Amino acid sequence: MYVYGDGKEPINLDELDSYKSFLLALSETIGWVSVISPLILISSFLLLRTSMRRVTSLPDEYLDELEIANRDWAFKTGYLVIRRIGLSVAAAFFILKILAFNPSINFDDDGNRIREGLEASLYAVESYLASLTAYGSFNFYFTVIALMTYVAYTFPLILLAWRESKFPEAIPVLEKVVPLGATRLIARKYFRRASLVGTLFIGWALIQVLGLYLALQFSFPYISDFLIYSGVLFFYLFIVVPYAMFVYVWASIKTVEILKAAKANNYNQGKNAGSAIGALIFFVITQLLGISIPILFSQIGRFSGGDNPILIIFGLGLAMIPTQILSFVFIRRLGKEEEKAD
Repeated sequence: MYVYGDGKEPINLDELDSYKSFLLALSETIGWVSVISPLILISSFLLLRTSMRRVTSLPDEYLDELEIANRDWAFKTGYLVIRRIGLSVAAAFFILKILAFNPSINFDDDGNRIREGLEASLYAVESYLASLTAYGSFNFYFTVIALMTYVAYTFPLILLAWRESKFPEAIPVLEKVVPLGATRLIARKYFRRASLVGTLFIGWALIQVLGLYLALQFSFPYISDFLIYSGVLFFYLFIVVPYAMFVYVWASIKTVEILKAAKANNYNQGKNAGSAIGALIFFVITQLLGISIPILFSQIGRFSGGDNPILIIFGLGLAMIPTQILSFVFIRRLGKEEEKAD
């Protein structure tokens, strides 16, 4: 296999020595982990929140004194630590700025400002922080704010889980199971949301065609650029795609809850087995397609030109829509059969 290096010359990966092959594999692993890291963080938060749902969600009258004390201590300590860390970092930056302040400005023969001592060290830190935004300040600050928000929500739950783990007695778990009577209502809500997603995608495609038509036939550069690139593309990337991902995640969670309820009520057996198994099969197919997208996305840098898998990724994303729809077709049928049984 050939890839293109910095000099745009093809490199044969089969001719790399063991050390370079190891570095290449390591960089690919880091790139792959960086792609799915948001999914890992969100999944870990959801698992942590699910495990602590009883203590964090139930009113005080359903908890004993120890659970109430652990919950209050965890959230109070968590937010206190976060506040103090933020205050300490802000104070440290402020003190360094004051200590490094130099009212005199001197230049060398080339016109460069002369910095010495603490001022030079602070300037080096500022240069490093500025270099972090070299590939886009929006992405950098979005990542920082997202991580700070994640820590603010997760840290108290980590403290609560650690505090609860110190007590070995078993805690009764109240498992939330969706009643099968609400299955048709959930399916109807899914089809309504999926129809909205499909309408938005079709509308985006039609707007693209309109923009190309205006650009080719009437030479309206500003209107066509807005329809093809700036305005509508921004709407697509930051509104349509996140909403489609929300529908996918919400539908996946509801599918798991419904299948668990079907198993608990023995609706995965007998004449209802076909609907339950069909929903399960297409649910698994949808998840496999969803997992393959970030894996392929992490490999984009290894390909160039027509070998780039971006079209395959786009096709996999489109394939997830009918497979999840088919899963909910079986779920709706399962709800109908449950209503007939009643």
